[in-house]
Amino acid sequence: MSRERIPELKQLVESIPKGRVTSYGQIGRALSNPVSGFLAGKWMDQCPDVPWCRVMRAKGDLSIGKMDLVLEAEQRMRLESEGVVFDESSRVPQNFFYEIEAID
Repeated sequence: MSRERIPELKQLVESIPKGRVTSYGQIGRALSNPVSGFLAGKWMDQCPDVPWCRVMRAKGDLSIGKMDLVLEAEQRMRLESEGVVFDESSRVPQNFFYEIEAID
């Protein structure tokens, strides 16, 4: 990721309201030069000071658990503290998803 794209990525993630989530794909598509959700997720590693917990897979599950179960528990705790609920399959229902607006 080129350094000039970091502020744009941060702006998108910071625009997600408390109590809402969005997908990596939504973030990737909203960038001025769209990228895949996979790439957007990789780039988020360079932005530790954003509300990363509000970004997840489009299915509503916490993909970070594949890499780190402690971070998965932290993500779930942070989301629940903002009022986000999980269904019986540990997924966030679609009504909590926020439609990110593209940056022009």
